[in-house]
Amino acid sequence: MLGISHALSGAALGLAVAGFGSSLVEVPATVGSVLTFAAVCAGAALLPDLDHPSSMATRRFSWASMVASRVVRPFSALLYRLTRASRDTGRGTHRGITHTALFAVAIGMALNLASARWGEPVLLGTLFVCLALAIKGLDALVPGPPSLVIAAGLTYGVDQWVPGGTAGTAGWIGAAVTLGMLVHAVGDAVTESGAPLLWPVPIRRRRWYPVGSPRPLRFRTGGRVEALLVAPGLTLATLVLAVLVVPGASALVLEMRDHVERFLTRS
Repeated sequence: MLGISHALSGAALGLAVAGFGSSLVEVPATVGSVLTFAAVCAGAALLPDLDHPSSMATRRFSWASMVASRVVRPFSALLYRLTRASRDTGRGTHRGITHTALFAVAIGMALNLASARWGEPVLLGTLFVCLALAIKGLDALVPGPPSLVIAAGLTYGVDQWVPGGTAGTAGWIGAAVTLGMLVHAVGDAVTESGAPLLWPVPIRRRRWYPVGSPRPLRFRTGGRVEALLVAPGLTLATLVLAVLVVPGASALVLEMRDHVERFLTRS
């Protein structure tokens, strides 16, 4: 899928998990914790493409992300060569280790431990990186560094002004990263190429088996199905979920509706 679809799917999943999940485990959700979780999930849904030299994840942070990509790609290729089965084909660089469930879980666990140990620096750093990726569409209007400034401003705003801030996500923010990376891989799995989600489980004599949906349900990246159905559907789902699960959002929407009705009545 295109980057915008990946980010929207991550945002929708993050809102659903943070909003409804907090009720299931009986942990009070704050505006800050829900928005932080959703934003991190949205940005993390672009991270797996760090294994592609021209992806947004690779180009987003200049030399830093390019260096990270140049580490990830040969590492993924090495793992591919060491673990491939008799029917595996390809090089294991793009849609390799970063598109697997095992890698997503490992990154998430590492971030959970780091955020529990060091707290705010890890939380703010993760939120900034993921916000910068999630708002990548702004590059069409504000090229380059200004969008990073926007991400920095939003990170500061969530931490300082939004009720609850980022503090409530310490120890579990890695779950948002894991879910974002997984929803990316699932999104790729429903396109024509598939993704090796279940590596290293052997399937049909392949350890890097490209898991995918039934062929009649697959669509081409950037094609009409994605442009006319998938992206609009994800946008609507994200907006509806935001109203449903962000504390106070539904009341704000109802208040705005009342203001509009009063204005129209006076007119």
